[in-house]
Amino acid sequence: MGELVNRHSWALGDRSIQLRTVAIVCAALSVVVTVPENGHCQQTCRRILIQDSTLNNFVDPPGYRTGTLGELGNYKKVGSGPQPMILIPGLGFGADVFDEFMSRWGDKYTMYAVTLAGFGGTPAPPSPATNVSFGEQTWTNGAMRGLEKLIAQEGIKKPILVGHWATGTQLALRLALAHPENARAVIILSGSSRFVMADTARMPLRVPLDKRIAAIDRHMAPSWYATVTRETWDDNNFLPIDYAISPVRGLRLWREAAEPPIHVWVRYLCEFYAQDITLDLARLTIPTLIVKPGHDPVDLGPGQKYMDAWTHLSWQGIPEMNPKIQMAMIPDSRVCLWFDQPEKLDAVVGEFLRSVK
Repeated sequence: MGELVNRHSWALGDRSIQLRTVAIVCAALSVVVTVPENGHCQQTCRRILIQDSTLNNFVDPPGYRTGTLGELGNYKKVGSGPQPMILIPGLGFGADVFDEFMSRWGDKYTMYAVTLAGFGGTPAPPSPATNVSFGEQTWTNGAMRGLEKLIAQEGIKKPILVGHWATGTQLALRLALAHPENARAVIILSGSSRFVMADTARMPLRVPLDKRIAAIDRHMAPSWYATVTRETWDDNNFLPIDYAISPVRGLRLWREAAEPPIHVWVRYLCEFYAQDITLDLARLTIPTLIVKPGHDPVDLGPGQKYMDAWTHLSWQGIPEMNPKIQMAMIPDSRVCLWFDQPEKLDAVVGEFLRSVK
């Protein structure tokens, strides 16, 4: 297998081997992951690492019916309040993930929850040619155009832009940067601004974007993502405890996020790795609240706090860069924190929006 790294090292945090940094492409490391047992002690679990050289996850599967690049998968409109709000879910999720959140805000906001093409059972755009760089952001730019079309078609004026997790975060911030005249505020829920590895001994905190894109295009995508099997993908993906405090809720969310086809996941994920929205945040003029999950009391051992890296460390230095950006943290919460701490989240969001003119 060449190099073996702990789960989520590039793909989905620091505990996966799904995406590899250039610095460790040839390293031979442990193939075990440490997982919590009964909330206290730990046990090791050997991961499934099967790949299939006959696969190419960067082309459309045989018989797959594609959608249209530049269109959203779908959207749902909820509420009748005077202030519009657009909610953009993160990787793997569709608009329905916001149902409980929207049920509490319908009297104050008219909400448009979107599903990115390929998620939530919707058809993905056609896969671009395999020689197209992930730095081109083909599908992400298509989602951006879909959001702009939604705003124009619905006549949405000065919406609050809510971005979630990875990709949802980038789209909400990009909309505010591109159309500051037509955005009231930005709220980021458990967002990750860019890929950050928890173990900075393996990779520096900030890798220049051009080098990261080159690593993805030349090494990570063709050597891992193109041939990863469904079994290996699910075994190395995020865990239910990453999504919610409740084990049952976490499992439901894991199943929802894991449902999209692999070729959809790997395309959006590689494009997420091939961007760095923090490079543009100094010129953001819209009031922005970044709500970070507490993640406590999860302890997966040294070097395993990949979710802290994604949702905390990736924002390091950003408030100092731009006074328009505020940070808040909701203790005892995970990536879908509106399920874990609905009252606390509503209070934080409400206080922020009352301060926005």
